[in-house]
Amino acid sequence: IGVDTHMHRMFNDLKWVKSKNPEQTREQLEGWLPKEKWAEVNMLWVGFGQESQQQKQKMLKKILASSRPVEAMALAEKVGLNIKKEGKKYGLEDDIKKALGQEEQED
Repeated sequence: IGVDTHMHRMFNDLKWVKSKNPEQTREQLEGWLPKEKWAEVNMLWVGFGQESQQQKQKMLKKILASSRPVEAMALAEKVGLNIKKEGKKYGLEDDIKKALGQEEQED
């Protein structure tokens, strides 16, 4: 598994590993993740990490358009995307409130 800085941070934030550098993260992931899943995990999480760290507006719009925006926002927060701050920065505050309000109505 190729682990960059973004993935290293995310996997620690998610508590999948407890490591001090990307190499330790890779070793720990490979210790418990089945080898046949390595390529999938790598492809999925590299893109997720790049968007959550570098393309925040794009990530937030995808979250809001998802079928489960509240859960998606919770995951993004866990990996360091500040939903309120980025929502304000990109003028998406009303969309975030709407998504949160819809979830409350469905419960």
